[in-house]
Amino acid sequence: MTTSAPLVRPVRTASESQSSTAQSQDTVINAVQTDAAINPGNSGGALVDMNGSVIGINSAIASLSQSSDGSQAGSIGVGFAIPIDQAKRIAQEIITTGKATHAVLGAQVSSAADQPSQIQTGAQIVNVTAGSGADTAGLKAGDVITRIGKQSVESADALIAAVRSATPNGSTDVTFTRDGQSQTVNVTLGSATAN
Repeated sequence: MTTSAPLVRPVRTASESQSSTAQSQDTVINAVQTDAAINPGNSGGALVDMNGSVIGINSAIASLSQSSDGSQAGSIGVGFAIPIDQAKRIAQEIITTGKATHAVLGAQVSSAADQPSQIQTGAQIVNVTAGSGADTAGLKAGDVITRIGKQSVESADALIAAVRSATPNGSTDVTFTRDGQSQTVNVTLGSATAN
């Protein structure tokens, strides 16, 4: 199997068991994009590099549409894998504690866009949870997050994916703009049990 850029791409996935009447249970992950053949029901498992090293766990595909019966159409040649570092952390957590957790920032966000061009420019904070890492670090509604750690943030999904791939209860630098000025703060992320 071969991989193609990018290695860190925010991907929104939906539960396979989700019906049209069920409330959305989307998950956003920082995925490794691949051109390996992945199709629903008959693929998955390890994504390996040219040296045979496992670099991810195949987990999602891009498809053009759904069929008339609601089932997912076949692969269009683009697949996504959970990065191996994240998969190993989660597997070890399940082995040790019987459950998996993910990091949380403590802020609800939406995508921010440049007004004339409508090009996405970051993740704008809509509200901050009292007592959360975002609150303690001084982040406020209206701030636009543009970077977390070493990763650029161009959209709400990019921020969600970056936070979820971080270590729960760990700390990271968050760069944001407020009133046209760029600032960086260190945020201690929280932890939530994965569903």
